[in-house]
Amino acid sequence: MGVHLNLNLIFLILAVAAWLLIYHLVYRLALVLRDPSLICWGVGPLGMTTISLRKPRVSLLTAQFFYAAVAMGIVVYFSLFVTQPAPVTGLPHTGGAILTSVVAPVALVTAVALLAQARARRYALWGEARVLSAVQRATTLGAVLFFTPLGRSFLHDRFNATPSEFIQTIRS
Repeated sequence: MGVHLNLNLIFLILAVAAWLLIYHLVYRLALVLRDPSLICWGVGPLGMTTISLRKPRVSLLTAQFFYAAVAMGIVVYFSLFVTQPAPVTGLPHTGGAILTSVVAPVALVTAVALLAQARARRYALWGEARVLSAVQRATTLGAVLFFTPLGRSFLHDRFNATPSEFIQTIRS
């Protein structure tokens, strides 16, 4: 007795895009809500970006990965087993099949994010240089930046500038 899976390619592509979007947004949102060294955050055409002054603590990174994985797992479950039409039909509704179908994509995306985080920690750039580089990259990509109180204070102390003056200087 075999399992016959049918793929609805358009819905599968949309579902995978939604999974990745949810993972990315929750991952970044966890940083926005919990990072005490957050300078600014922004929203642009390529998603959400965060700019911190210091390297994030391990507990913050763990929380980011956990929240993002749980959110993505919920979305994967609902898209594969609850919504109609499902992107993949014919999936068995047994506990093991559901667990495998939900955990596999979450584990894959989390593993890629962990590798990216390890790479970022290996070639880290922190402090003023990171802020300058990240703000320049974000504004070049069209992101709208929102500075935190710490970020406004940092800009005033280090550059004697307001956020709008700083961004204007970076753009020129």
